[in-house]
Amino acid sequence: MELKTSALTEELIKLPKEIRNLLSGGIAGMAAKSVVAPFDRIKILYQISSAEFHISNVPKVAMNIVRTEGLQALWKGNTATMIRVFPYSGIQFMIFDRCKTFLLREQEMTYVQQKITDPEAPKPTWGMTPLQSLMSGMLAGASSVCVTYPLDLTRAQLAVLRRRSDAPNLRFYQIIAQNYTNRGLPGLFRGITPTMMGILPYSGIAYSVNEQTKRRIQNMTGRDVTTVERMVCGGLSGLIAQTIAYPLEVTRRRMQTIGIIPTSGTDAAVDSVGKGSSRAGAVEAAIRAVTPTKPPSMAAIVRELYAEQGIPGFFKGVTLNWFKGPIAFSISFTIFDTVQSRLSTESERELRLPKQQTS
Repeated sequence: MELKTSALTEELIKLPKEIRNLLSGGIAGMAAKSVVAPFDRIKILYQISSAEFHISNVPKVAMNIVRTEGLQALWKGNTATMIRVFPYSGIQFMIFDRCKTFLLREQEMTYVQQKITDPEAPKPTWGMTPLQSLMSGMLAGASSVCVTYPLDLTRAQLAVLRRRSDAPNLRFYQIIAQNYTNRGLPGLFRGITPTMMGILPYSGIAYSVNEQTKRRIQNMTGRDVTTVERMVCGGLSGLIAQTIAYPLEVTRRRMQTIGIIPTSGTDAAVDSVGKGSSRAGAVEAAIRAVTPTKPPSMAAIVRELYAEQGIPGFFKGVTLNWFKGPIAFSISFTIFDTVQSRLSTESERELRLPKQQTS
């Protein structure tokens, strides 16, 4: 087994660096999302309803879902999530690493040239600046959203649809087809405006905090960060980024699921969990309920949410994110770094490490 693993690793190392980073990022994202999928489903149900959120009610909602739909229902929509998150996470990590590699090589070349003309030139602090890591993270996040948004829309819709005994669930590709049939191409990108507005600070801050904290440790110690340090850095980045971008996430979920399930009343997403599914809110009927009429604008959704719940409505479920966010980011950043290092050449690993001071 060890020989087979080694042989596979050697073959993967021969692939272009961008492909290796795409694979590493995809694997990291899938692992993280699978762990926190049950929390994501419960959070989405709260985000799209007017039910008041209390962290103490989360176990009750989870038990209601399990009792009425089965344990697997906590991972409902996870197939679409996995299909989406592999390219989404892979593209993010690939683009960010491409930016980082370019900047580090430029930094190295500049320092070498300075040493030629001035042997006493001081060594600069190794690594990306906060602004560079912020902009690289924003570019990585925006690119991944543009490529994978239709799958994110499908994931959100699957998460709020309930199981019905006399009507089988639609598959993710059937929901994509239904969205396109009902609204055309715009139907596949409903809610992308708040998504793009949210992903820029979200991705930028997450990658920047993670990169800067790791780089600070590396420059202070002259060694690579440990696994525990990676997890702490990743968790901190997730906590900060998700809190700042959370209001736009709530707005996005409302836009994505409008027309599928009521946002208030006894038939609202959270209120209806565990109360049966005999009404026309089952999968096929619910998708067909999304009429071809133009959906509300982002501004209209914001006004409606504010009138309905006030400022707290934009942060409903954020405490759940404070629990799951650091876990997901710790897992994804740590797994990516680990897999990337395993699939890197010696020169690639040396470039990522801080350069020692030379006389």
